[in-house]
Amino acid sequence: KFKKTAFEVASYAKGVADMLGTEVTAVSFGAQSAGDLGNYGVSKLLKVNDEKLQKFNAKAYADALKQAAQKEGAKVIVLSQSANAKYLAPILAVQLEAGYASNVVALPEGTEPLQVKRTAFTNKAFSFTTMSTDVKIIGLSKNAFGLKESQTETTEEDFSPSLTEGDFAV
Repeated sequence: KFKKTAFEVASYAKGVADMLGTEVTAVSFGAQSAGDLGNYGVSKLLKVNDEKLQKFNAKAYADALKQAAQKEGAKVIVLSQSANAKYLAPILAVQLEAGYASNVVALPEGTEPLQVKRTAFTNKAFSFTTMSTDVKIIGLSKNAFGLKESQTETTEEDFSPSLTEGDFAV
């Protein structure tokens, strides 16, 4: 079952996708179905159901997300600003040679180049960050965007990333 933050990230991703003229593909770990993701704009769900990924491992999850992003040709990746994502996002950014903006609170101000509004100084100020890399990763602050319904038919696809023992090494 998906948490509210998953629906908020999907809503935000749909807003960004509309700006860029693309569709939203979500990646889930351990989910059996798309559930209500289609209500928030997700048109495709890649389901990762690997026994090795039952417990969170930032390195392994980042590798799986990298492979999914490359498979889909993703140029913008949206993550929740959860505790796990704070570990995962920088690893993913390095693997994809992507720009990473954390604590984003609004849809991009512009898309060429992508410019996002972020909180700064322990949420006492805002800054605007321009991302000029080919691939961009956005860390969406919790409860910053809200839920915005956008009914979309969701297709589901099993996705099996190629994981190595190095993904689980300390």
